[in-house]
Amino acid sequence: MTAAPFTAVIDTARVIVCCGAGGVGKTTMSATVATVAAQRGRRVVVVTVDPARRLADALGLVDGLGADPEAIDLDDRIAGDGELWAMMLDADVELERVIRTHATTEEQARRALANRFTRTIGDSLGGTQEYMATEVVHRLVNDDRFDLVVVDTPPSAQALDVLDAPDVLVRFLEHPVFGLLMGSGGRRMRLLSAATQPIVRAIGRVIGSDVLADVVEFLREFSGMEASFAARAREVRAMWRDDSTAFVLVTAPRVDTVDETLWFDERLADHGVSTAGIIVNRMAPTPPTGIPSGFDDDLTGWSEWMTQLATAEADAVGPLTERAQALGAPLALVRRLGADVHDTTGLSVLAEYLVTPS
Repeated sequence: MTAAPFTAVIDTARVIVCCGAGGVGKTTMSATVATVAAQRGRRVVVVTVDPARRLADALGLVDGLGADPEAIDLDDRIAGDGELWAMMLDADVELERVIRTHATTEEQARRALANRFTRTIGDSLGGTQEYMATEVVHRLVNDDRFDLVVVDTPPSAQALDVLDAPDVLVRFLEHPVFGLLMGSGGRRMRLLSAATQPIVRAIGRVIGSDVLADVVEFLREFSGMEASFAARAREVRAMWRDDSTAFVLVTAPRVDTVDETLWFDERLADHGVSTAGIIVNRMAPTPPTGIPSGFDDDLTGWSEWMTQLATAEADAVGPLTERAQALGAPLALVRRLGADVHDTTGLSVLAEYLVTPS
């Protein structure tokens, strides 16, 4: 096993993106990474962009999380100026913030927000959730209150959509069809009339004239904002690939999840991103080396079964060990606890596995 702990990543990164398959405890590990950072004196905010609401459960917040950072009490388990904050992406709230940020005037923002298509865009337009995730991370990175942002992403394939979102937006804004709709010729133009455009009329027959009217009006109000959107998207794209952003893969000691983790590692490489660390969650406890004479057969049988499980998990994790060594990245083995984690005390127990070499 690699002897490097995770502290090198946690102490130096500006953004830590936790990715992994569903059901491996990725959200709990995101909260654990943030806890370690706060304990070591960093001012950290952990944000979940996964629509599931598990982060609040891991932090023990019975009232859930909102769309703005909320301070989390870690009692006296923090060094120096360390702070822990948490929030959850609300795509509708973030969309309003984005429009107000990019609008050229307050009146333009008001009209765009009043549009019916804008009010349902999170459900109507694929990729909105993912792009809003990139916007909220960009906003937090530029918030002077924090020196580290920990991102809890959706399961693997959707996490790639978050990474792709800025590129998708730039391609859309640079596409000739968008230029045709928005007008060109060296000056800003309104959308051409739906009544005189065959392409727009054809779209209306498919999606309905009422919906089309809302989309056309939305694009009218978007006029003048596209350059600002494109510039921000390029900033976010650069942020994902900056050396200060660390992608950490969270997995479980099973062959299927290990295979998915290695697949995701390859996809990151395809995007020009290198895995910064791997966390294997829910490892079985180490069984006793031997059962003294005089104990019953049940205990002996349990010890033998645990030994077999530990051996199987070690075999499953083997390819990750090799990959971490090839990358020069830390590999943390986090033991399974007796119960789910629902408070900062439990997170502090898990934190020990990230600061202790595996």
